[in-house]
Amino acid sequence: MFYIYEFLGLIFILFSPIIFLYRIFLGKEDPKRFLEKFCYYSKKFEFKKTIWFHGASIGEIISIIPIIKVLERNNRINKILLSSSTTSSASIIKKYKFKKTTHVFFPLDTSYLTNKFIKYWKPQIALFIESEIWPNMLKNLNRNNIPVILLNGRISKKSFERWKKFSIFSKNIFSKISLALPQNEETLKYLKILGVKRIKMFGNLK
Repeated sequence: MFYIYEFLGLIFILFSPIIFLYRIFLGKEDPKRFLEKFCYYSKKFEFKKTIWFHGASIGEIISIIPIIKVLERNNRINKILLSSSTTSSASIIKKYKFKKTTHVFFPLDTSYLTNKFIKYWKPQIALFIESEIWPNMLKNLNRNNIPVILLNGRISKKSFERWKKFSIFSKNIFSKISLALPQNEETLKYLKILGVKRIKMFGNLK
């Protein structure tokens, strides 16, 4: 199943110039930064002790801002990496004058690009917010022995039913989550079925 998923990702990349031009025209991509999704960065990164948070868009990012503010004051933490997928979330982050936190766009989920992302940023731990489950990224984080925490985890019934249709593939992916902190009992139940081994009830950050 990973081969099929990877093949579909490569097909997307093949047509990505047209897709991204159209999205830039619609204002859904930043013309100056969209290449970050292909792991092209303007600055060299040299920090070794990095905590990485990833949230899809505005809601997820806002929910972890209080956590980032606390970590910013922690002298033992050198760098905080914050990734998201939308221009709207990027504009929200700009409003905060963080000193340790760097925002980047999440890469396209192919094996090559996710591995390139990990090697460049070198996170010590990855925290994914709510329902951000990306197969190739999880696979490569696991290969590099980087712990993955699903923070404020949320799996809807509809999403669960989709994952369950590919049960072997799903369990392969979800088993790579080191710790899941679900926001409700329904998600806790779904995560157990999908193959997460370590789960602790957390509650909703929002």
